[in-house]
Amino acid sequence: MACPAAAIMRLTPRDRYLLEALDETRFLTAPQIHQICFSGACVQTASHRLTQLRQRGLLTCLTHRTFHDRRAFWCLAPLGRAAVVELTGKRPDPPRACALAALQIEHLIAANQIFCDLCVEHRAGRLGSFRWFASRHACVDLGHTHLTPDAVVVAAASENCHWMYCLEVDRGTMSLVALAAKFRRYGQLYHVAGLRRHHDPLWEARAASWVLFVCADDRRAVRAARLAAETGLERFWAGLSRQTSPPAWPPPSVLTRRCHCRRPSRSCWAGSRRPAHFAR
Repeated sequence: MACPAAAIMRLTPRDRYLLEALDETRFLTAPQIHQICFSGACVQTASHRLTQLRQRGLLTCLTHRTFHDRRAFWCLAPLGRAAVVELTGKRPDPPRACALAALQIEHLIAANQIFCDLCVEHRAGRLGSFRWFASRHACVDLGHTHLTPDAVVVAAASENCHWMYCLEVDRGTMSLVALAAKFRRYGQLYHVAGLRRHHDPLWEARAASWVLFVCADDRRAVRAARLAAETGLERFWAGLSRQTSPPAWPPPSVLTRRCHCRRPSRSCWAGSRRPAHFAR
């Protein structure tokens, strides 16, 4: 394997951002990469650069040739992972973890699309700074059990105020019984966070966090909202996911999709003090 330091010297700032994004998200499709890194360039430019980075050994891709689907899923090659370690100082993920992530690639791509949408909103000035934490960095130990959101987003409302959102991407494969069990674990999270919030800023943020349930079916969103109400969740939002639309959450100006929310009179978007509008 080539020297990571030598590989880093040939990287542009956009290349470095792409490597760090892939380190967190693990897999992105070519359209998603174009969306977050090459928005001002044509598709051919993005494709050419991806090919160059692959030839240098920094990136690799998995092809998915099932039926009519011929997407390519881009990820870091071993040299790319080593380069990210040099850039960020993070401890690299073990190869087994990367292999297990590939088994959940469809779910990862669906969650990562929301990350891409947020990048577009941030670049357009409709969303402030935010941090995206993938599921492996979002797991919470609750003692006798644990809770793993699909992602956690921390959005800046102001210089000293941040809002935390626990993202659940639903593809219709989880039963309602399993959903209710997961919502009860969120209830346990809020209970534990309420006890620890005065001693730890992280637990304080968790205590005030919102659960965002993103799905592709409006009836599924309604059922999820009812389940959340039955399990006692108050800061819960359920809505639709469409890749061609802006994200359905903060700030309020981009809240354009139909959604179902507990306690709609209280604004949950990016710390706004005005009630968000919820179409029914």
